[in-house]
This record gives sequence, structure tokens and C-alpha cells, in this order.
Amino acid sequence: MSTTMINNKSTIPSQPLGHYDAAVYQRVQQWLASGELLAWIPILNQQNFPGVAADIRQAAQQHQEAMRWPIHCPEDLLELPEGMTGWLLPAAASDTDVACGVCNGEVYILGVRDQRTGAKQTLRGECDHSATEAHHQSAV
Repeated sequence: MSTTMINNKSTIPSQPLGHYDAAVYQRVQQWLASGELLAWIPILNQQNFPGVAADIRQAAQQHQEAMRWPIHCPEDLLELPEGMTGWLLPAAASDTDVACGVCNGEVYILGVRDQRTGAKQTLRGECDHSATEAHHQSAV
């Protein structure tokens, strides 16, 4: 878990939360400062879609890439659906280990871990160390 990044005053304050991940925070700050187009893709899980059957969520995952929301500037993050977490990545990237969500008008940037195993997760699945290092180097 990382930090709150943006509040409804359109500033970029940082306030560490428990299990703060400085590397994730720094990467997102660089993405936002660069002005490059980002994308947000909703995470299709039970927490985001309670009451939706697992088989329907599973079928929707085949089309997850088509659900990209463009993020042109930090303020666009405030337009994300309240209470829903999604993956955040540069628009040209194919994988990320950064999640983002809005809760009570604040944007949260998070590193993702499997709740059962504690293993790092990415948009494409479980993350091994070498894939994470390659992704981090390409994101800088």
C-alpha cells in the first residue's frame, strides 16, 4: 500500500499510509510529472463488483484491455469511480504492479499483493522478481 496522491484541491500531497512502498510512489510521481498519457483499468474482482458471479467476472477479464480509461493529467484520477480499484500504467505499457482507486475524494496509489500468498501481483498475474526489475527499469 502506498500513499494518497491527489485530493479534491488538485494538488499532489503525499501522506504515507501503512506498508508505504516508496518505489511505487516515486514511479507514479514520475509518470504524472512527465505528462505522458496514462491508463486506468478496473480490477475485475469481488471487492470491486460485489454480487457479480465469479464466472461473469472471469469472462469479462478477456476484455479487460478494452476497459482502459485515459488519464491525461493528475486531476483525471479524481474522475475514477468512487470505491473501485484499478490498475494504473503508462498507456503504452502492457503490464503494471500499480493499482489506483478513489475513496472519499482522495486518490490512493497502491502496490498489489495476493491476499492469500502475499506474492506481488501485476495486471498480467503473479510477479516474479526478474519481471518486476525489468518493468521498473522500463518505467523510469
